[in-house]
Amino acid sequence: MKTKPKLVIYGCGGHGKVVADIALACGLAVEGFVDDSAPEGERVLDLPILGGPAWLEARRSEVRVALGIGENRARYRVYELCERLGMTPVTLIHPTAAVAASARLGEGVVIMAQAVINPEARVANGAIINSGAIVEHDCEIGAFAHLSPNTTLGGTVRIGDFAHLGLGASVLPGKAVGEEAVVGAGAVVIADVPSRVVVAGVPARVQRQLENP
Repeated sequence: MKTKPKLVIYGCGGHGKVVADIALACGLAVEGFVDDSAPEGERVLDLPILGGPAWLEARRSEVRVALGIGENRARYRVYELCERLGMTPVTLIHPTAAVAASARLGEGVVIMAQAVINPEARVANGAIINSGAIVEHDCEIGAFAHLSPNTTLGGTVRIGDFAHLGLGASVLPGKAVGEEAVVGAGAVVIADVPSRVVVAGVPARVQRQLENP
């Protein structure tokens, strides 16, 4: 009987540790970490750092990849690398997360401990639903967005690609957060948020415009 390829986590920082822990909690065989800059041979969570992109290219037919980088644009670049190598990043769901059967998750998504994804929600490729976050019914989470721990989205909320919601931020039902927008920790969004702005406060108000990436 053919065994599944072992999993490697791309990124060995704090976020990568959490992703590795999810994989282990799911009973997956984790070979180690791939990282662009960390010293090969060192260990994180008692797992080896195997090498960088060249290592992954050489072993691409032998392993699967999970995205272990929290910063949205950097995570997207790793996703693009995987695509160029003909690899599809795996989606990981912590065993304590609650994901409705009718929810739809893209490739390379990570759903962390105690998160809730309710019916008919959509989570696009590369998004992160962090610990304890709540995504209510019919929400749409854009590609490579990041919902930090304990964020709460009411029903039918739309989160744009590459948006980032800080710790404990809330978005009222039916509201939208634009692409690459940043919602500060603890903010309460009661009106649509434009793309590429930083908002903060209760209620959330625009603090500044973001420069082009």
